[in-house]
Amino acid sequence: MAEVLRVPVLLFDGDCAMCTGWVAWAERHPGAVRSSGEWEAVACQFVDLRALDACAGGRGLVTAERVQHGPLWLTPSGKVYGGPEAAARVLMRSGGAWPYAGGLLALPPVRLLARILCLPAARRWHPTRTGGAP
Repeated sequence: MAEVLRVPVLLFDGDCAMCTGWVAWAERHPGAVRSSGEWEAVACQFVDLRALDACAGGRGLVTAERVQHGPLWLTPSGKVYGGPEAAARVLMRSGGAWPYAGGLLALPPVRLLARILCLPAARRWHPTRTGGAP
């Protein structure tokens, strides 16, 4: 049986300047001090992706290819959220007004708009120029 995650994990591509910068902001931002519980950010190059996928139910949702298209938020219950929805989950666990922004970003029309608006930036900043929706 696969090991269960103790806390949610934000899995990101450590090669992408946009993802790396955003994760650094989330980790150091005063309002994002894990106000509603801890979480861990890990670059996909430094973790066993098969083990994380097993923690998420072994459905093939946690892959290096998918992480290249946006961050993944893995919950201890096995749910996997990708791209803007992963960012929304981090914001919802932050302090101040950030949970409201995260809730808004989690809405399907806003999430779609975020994917469309982030695509050019992700293509520009990702070293392999593959940015896009997971």
